[in-house]
Amino acid sequence: MTLPHNVAPWANLLPSRNLGNYVIGNYLGHGAFSLVFEVTHLQTGGRFAMKILLPLSSGEDVVDFVYEGQLLKKLNKCSGVISLVETGAEIVPLAFGQGMPSVPVKIDFHVLSLASGSLEELIEDSTVLALIPWHERLAIWRSVVLGVHQMHVKDVAHRDLKSSNCLLMVSGARTEARIGDLGRAKDLILPPRFAPTDYFRGRGDLTFAPPEYLLAQGGNTKADCKNADLYGLGSLLFELGTGHPITGAALGSVRAVLVQGEQDLATGVMRDLATLRPKYRAAIEEFTDELPSTLRHSATELVTQLCDPVPELRQPRSAPGRRKASPSELNWLLRRADILTRMLKCDGPRRRYSSPKQVTRSA
Repeated sequence: MTLPHNVAPWANLLPSRNLGNYVIGNYLGHGAFSLVFEVTHLQTGGRFAMKILLPLSSGEDVVDFVYEGQLLKKLNKCSGVISLVETGAEIVPLAFGQGMPSVPVKIDFHVLSLASGSLEELIEDSTVLALIPWHERLAIWRSVVLGVHQMHVKDVAHRDLKSSNCLLMVSGARTEARIGDLGRAKDLILPPRFAPTDYFRGRGDLTFAPPEYLLAQGGNTKADCKNADLYGLGSLLFELGTGHPITGAALGSVRAVLVQGEQDLATGVMRDLATLRPKYRAAIEEFTDELPSTLRHSATELVTQLCDPVPELRQPRSAPGRRKASPSELNWLLRRADILTRMLKCDGPRRRYSSPKQVTRSA
């Protein structure tokens, strides 16, 4: 595996060293400004994941890393979010070459529960994905919905939902997903830290971005952020069916859409997002084709709703005489997941798939 030039030195230097109460083990992966290692507690022998801020990171990245730790602490009792064990910092002497003197380097870290892998590892292999029965796909998706529900109840939005940020926890025959990587998450009680147009300078994965943010129409209100999460959940269900996210499938070149958004912003154009619906309907046909017959209508209808290009229409429609669900609650979506599961027919033995090896790409 070829590592980025800013990651490789640290991935090679840090294993086998002690940091806090842990000894650093295998390098597992990296994010935009962090590395992830498997670590072992020196006293108990317990195994965890350690997310380390890339040393010598910019001030903005340091703020992001600290902010993520604060959010993880706020969400620490949420069963659908990866658990924070502790956070800390330590000065470590490191030598950057044979015969070179050691240099004291500050290492900031978060210790997290160790996952068995990420959902992306299952989805990116089409052979493995094909072997996962739909009742198990829905169970994994429901656990992510639960995590987002718990976050919204605590006034936190994730805003970067995708398979690589869904970490798998395997216990016997049971596999659940927990939400990780809160680098773009937002505490909805606090003022915005970044403008929605930060997508234009790379703060966000364009492949999974809701169309309103690509076209410079996204906002920073609670409703805006929660509607973006609904889109992410719809995209994740689409991913579980097709192996890829919906944004690129519907819009083609997301980079071209982003350029269009920058032009719209500069000229004051407010594009009608509803005109994108035919493109989304065409993309969703691929998802429908992958569904078992018993789910085709209901699951297609649900993804169509969650990924509606008009953000406010992702929320549930209230029936006459019934109370509309609160935007802060996703109980309605948990019920929809349960209904889909009950609709499945058990036509013969269920195929099993092998859970991924004990790795974590990003926590």
